[in-house]
Amino acid sequence: MKTILVTGANRGIGLEICRQLSNLGHQVILCSRDLQKGFVVAHNIRGEIIVQQLDVTNEESIQALFREVNSRFGKLDVLINNAGIGSAEWNKPLSSRLRDKLKRDFQGMWKIVRLVKPVLRWTGIAGKRENASNANLHQVRQIMETNFYGPWRMIQVFMPLLEKSKDARIINVSSGLGELRSLKGEYPGYSLSKSSLNALTIMFSNELRGKGIRVNAMCPGWVKTDMGGPDAPRPVSQGAETAVWLVTEENIPTGKFFRDRQQIDW
Repeated sequence: MKTILVTGANRGIGLEICRQLSNLGHQVILCSRDLQKGFVVAHNIRGEIIVQQLDVTNEESIQALFREVNSRFGKLDVLINNAGIGSAEWNKPLSSRLRDKLKRDFQGMWKIVRLVKPVLRWTGIAGKRENASNANLHQVRQIMETNFYGPWRMIQVFMPLLEKSKDARIINVSSGLGELRSLKGEYPGYSLSKSSLNALTIMFSNELRGKGIRVNAMCPGWVKTDMGGPDAPRPVSQGAETAVWLVTEENIPTGKFFRDRQQIDW
C-alpha cells in the first residue's frame, strides 16, 4: 500500500484519481482548498481516504499539510500535482444562453455550430478570443501561481518525505495545450503554465534521478469536468487512468510526458 497525496482533489480528475487509487487499496490523502467540500466528496469513496485542507498558492497551508503528513506517516510515496485553474475564456466560448439554446433547438447541428465558432467570434456573437497579444497579464499571473508555482512549492516542501520512500514518484498533471510543438497564441496563460510545468518536470527528473525519485508529467486529454466543459469527449474516469497507471506500474521511466499510457513529445 502506498501513501499518495493528490492536490486539487475535491472534484474532477483529482477526485477520480483518489477514487481509483483508493479502490486499489492505497492510502490516499485528498486535498481540497475548501475542507468541507473535501469531506463531502470523500464520503462517497471506499477505502482509506484522509481529507486535508490545502491551498497550493499559500506557503503556510502547504507547511501545515507537511507537518500533518509527517506526523501521521513519516514519509510520502507519491505526490500528484493535480490542482489547477483554467483560462477565464473557457467559461465564455459562447454565451451560456446561446449555447444551451443551440443545443436544445438544433441537437445534431451542434457539431456544425462548433465548427463555425470562429465565424461567430468574428461577428461578435461569441466574443473575441484571448491570445498572447491581448492577454490579461494579471489573469496569467494568477494561473501561473496555481498551475506552475503551486507544484514547485509542493515538491520543494515534500521532498524530505519523498526521500524516505523506497519508490517515490512525482506526477504532474499537465496538458497537451502545453506541448511546445503545437503552441499557439490561444489560451496563453494556461498553455504557458503547462509548458512551464513540463519544463519543471524535466528539471526535477534529472535532479532527483540519483535519489531514485521518478518525476513524470501526464496529459488527461479533454475531459468532461467543470474545467473541460460539457462538450469534452472524455469521461473523467478515462482522464484519471494515466495518472493511476504512473502510480501503480512498476517499470516506468522518469522525465517523460504521457497520454493514454503512451509517451508523447514535449
